[in-house]
Amino acid sequence: MSEMEKKANVFMEDTRFIFKTNFSGDPERDSYGSEERKANIIIPTEEQANELAAAGFNVKVTKPKEGAEEDFIPVYFISIKVNYESEWPPKIYLVVGDAEPRLLDEESIDTLDKIYITNVKAVLNPYYSRKNDRWSLYVKTLYVEQDIEDDPYAASYRNRGNRTEDRESLPFN
Repeated sequence: MSEMEKKANVFMEDTRFIFKTNFSGDPERDSYGSEERKANIIIPTEEQANELAAAGFNVKVTKPKEGAEEDFIPVYFISIKVNYESEWPPKIYLVVGDAEPRLLDEESIDTLDKIYITNVKAVLNPYYSRKNDRWSLYVKTLYVEQDIEDDPYAASYRNRGNRTEDRESLPFN
């Protein structure tokens, strides 16, 4: 990637998080005790992983467990950060079933640390830190789809919302 391409947003679709997320910024959730809101996201293709690495981003790859090297398929991932103190705070949406995506704020984002996730779509903003001499990716927009397939009751609550006909048919008001 050229210098100009480094500044363009990075798009990732049909991906997910890997390892434990820390959207809450809770130092207890972080291996190093950091309060930074962050997660590791799987880079969907090896080509995109190579492009990001060539552009100076810290792309990581999983390693096989001892004895499981033969059928091992590496997974490329990168750390993404969330900054609500920014002049342009991130837009992070929780998508549950076919309900309208719900915008999460600084207080509700910790929900993502406590749910099973099936899919993530991300628009990430590259940021270069002169202090650290490295590129980082900050969340600009994130759609996180919650896994509800293993919840036998989820389907009965989809799209209920505040339907007027449901409230009017109740024997009490």
